[in-house]
Amino acid sequence: MDNSSPSMLKATLIGGGTAGFVAAIPIVGMLNCACCALVVAGGFFAAYLYSNECKRQGSEFTSGSGAIVGLVAGMFYAVTSVIVGWIVNKLTGQSIEKIIDQIEATGQELPPEAEPLIEFLLNTSSFVLILMGFFVTLLIAAIFSTVGGLIGGAVFKVEAPPPAPPAQGTTS
Repeated sequence: MDNSSPSMLKATLIGGGTAGFVAAIPIVGMLNCACCALVVAGGFFAAYLYSNECKRQGSEFTSGSGAIVGLVAGMFYAVTSVIVGWIVNKLTGQSIEKIIDQIEATGQELPPEAEPLIEFLLNTSSFVLILMGFFVTLLIAAIFSTVGGLIGGAVFKVEAPPPAPPAQGTTS
C-alpha cells in the first residue's frame, strides 16, 4: 500500500463549500447562531470525507490531519458563504436602508449609539463591506472549522497499516 497522503482538495472543497452555501441561505444560516454549528459541521464533514480517502488509500489520518483539513475547509467556507451571501442579498434586495426602514416601521427608534455605525455603513462602498465581511468570516471560519476538523480527526481516525515484515532470505 502507498503511505503517501491523498489530496485534501476535494474533501475540503466539498465540506467547506457545502457548509458555506448552506450558511448563506437566510433562515438556515441561523444555525450558526448555535456556536457556529455550520462552520464546525463543515470542518467535521471535510474530515469525514478525507478520512475515507485515507482509508481507501491506506494512509494514516489523525486529529492533527483533521485540524489541517478543517482549516482549509474553513477557507472554502468563507469564500463560498460570502459569494453566495452577496448573491442572495442582491436577489432579495436587502440593503442597509431597507433594514432601517423595517425597524422604523415597527415604531421603534434606533438607539443613538447606533448612529455612527449606520452612517459608516451608509457611506462605505459595498465592496469594502464585502471585503470586511470576508475577513471576519475567514477568521471565524478558520477557528471553528479547525475545531470541527479536529473533532472529526478524533472520531474518524485511521491507523497507519503495519509495516511489512522483513523478507526472509534463504541461506545456503
